[in-house]
Amino acid sequence: MLRVILFDLDGTLMDTAPEIADALNATLARLGQAPADEALVRSWIGDGARALLGKALAHAGLPASAVDWSWDGFAREYQQRVGTKSQVHEGVHEMLQRLRRQGLRLVLLTNKEASFAHRLLTLNGMLADFDLVVAGDTLPVKKPHPGVVTHALAALDAEPHEALLVGDSITDVRTARAAGVAVWLVRHGYPQGELAGDDAPDGFIEHFDNFHPVAADRVAIG
Repeated sequence: MLRVILFDLDGTLMDTAPEIADALNATLARLGQAPADEALVRSWIGDGARALLGKALAHAGLPASAVDWSWDGFAREYQQRVGTKSQVHEGVHEMLQRLRRQGLRLVLLTNKEASFAHRLLTLNGMLADFDLVVAGDTLPVKKPHPGVVTHALAALDAEPHEALLVGDSITDVRTARAAGVAVWLVRHGYPQGELAGDDAPDGFIEHFDNFHPVAADRVAIG
């Protein structure tokens, strides 16, 4: 019986790339570097803001140590922009409320740092929809390490076979596989590569209006 759904944030529930790109490009400009195209920024999303900054600086030819001395500036730029251009995907609000009415426990499982994730959820009126938020700096590990899932399930007294992870990327698939939970992906988002072979999910969600995971004994999603 399904009891817990773990949701990824960036790409899955919201399109956050435009404001992330703005913050990143403001940081690059301050460092005398050329801006990054938003399509490229989208390909970097998924491992947390600090990791994204590292990818951008490496792309610009800067050393790995540049992350340490540019992080505070980027964090300020991003904190100012959180919620300014992000868009909640169609059907998300209604879907979260529907699942809660059905008695499911909902977890936000994101690699985004907690300060950014909580602000984004609060500004979009979604924080109260989740029983638990596990962010990229909540634990010593983050996705795709299975520890983020086992931590969430332990907090809600649930077993892997009672959980479903909903995401948009290869990272989400690998997280679910490592933790022994089912995984479905949305068609939109930031997939981080080809969702095939070992990186193929159990299924896809075409639209959140058609997401009815308790419609059958196990999982039924369209």
